[in-house]
This record gives sequence, structure tokens and C-alpha cells, in this order.
Amino acid sequence: MPFFKSLPPKATVGDVLGLNPAVKPSFMEFTKQVMRGDGPLQPAQREMIAAFTSALNACDYCFGGHSAIAAQFGVDPAVFEALVADIDSAPVAENFKPILRYVRKLTETPARMVQADADAVFAAGWDERALHDAILVCCRFNFMNRLTLGHGLDADPDLFEARARNMEESKNYAGR
Repeated sequence: MPFFKSLPPKATVGDVLGLNPAVKPSFMEFTKQVMRGDGPLQPAQREMIAAFTSALNACDYCFGGHSAIAAQFGVDPAVFEALVADIDSAPVAENFKPILRYVRKLTETPARMVQADADAVFAAGWDERALHDAILVCCRFNFMNRLTLGHGLDADPDLFEARARNMEESKNYAGR
């Protein structure tokens, strides 16, 4: 049950953004660009970053939806438990692991980021744009995790698959 009495019992992010309608259009456009705009990261990689960030933050609402979307792109749902436990042994492409390490550190201890963290990503063959895009996805989901947790949105596992299909079909990533 949401913390806000003005929100419906099964409130969504769209309902929350409706509390301040002026921000919704620009936020949805930002989300569309971050999650599906042109760039070196594939949609599956972006969804993996989204779900991983949400798992690190224990945000079941965002993790459930975005791990379901990642699965639609061929990501094994079991990968997230492995990533949270140990990125090095997780069944993920070796060159993507430095990005996930960066995302983890940026999520858990952002003030400790150093040049060596970025250099590890570049050494794995990624360029600045790829790291920038990964940072944007990470930041967007740290924001979303706090938005959903702060408003008390309930994670409904029965709706994850349906929401994932709806978000992917409609490209309505922010208003679920």
C-alpha cells in the first residue's frame, strides 16, 4: 500500500509521476533516451544494469519489472543473484564485468569512484560513450529505486511479466 493516500492501492510509477504532472513528459523522454536511445550498449545490457542496480538497492518493484524485460532480451533471470553475490564468477560476458563493477561501486559507494574504475572499463574495450550510458542507466535506476521505495509502491510479482511486455511494446518505460 502506497504511503500517499492520494495514490491508488496498486499504484504505479505513472501514478507517482502524476503527483507532479509537469515533470512526467520530460522524465519519460529522458527515460526513453537512456534505455533505448542510440549508443554502444544493447537493450539487454541496459536492462541488466537497471535490474542489477535495483537488486543492489533491494528495490523489488524495479528489479521485478526490469529483470523480466531483461529476460525478454535473453538474459537468464538467475544471472542477477550471481551478480549480486560475485560479479567475477557470474555468467556474464567478461568484457561487460568491468561495467557492472563500476555500476556496483557507483551505487554502493559513489564517493569512492576513482580514475582506475573508469580505466578498467576502457581497458575492457569500452569507450567513454559506453561508460557514460552505463552511468546514466545506473543513475536513473538509483533515482527510480528511491522514488518507488519512498512512495511505498508494492512489488506485485504477478504483474512483472505483464508490465514488462507493456513497457517494451509501448516504449512507456517511465509510466508503468
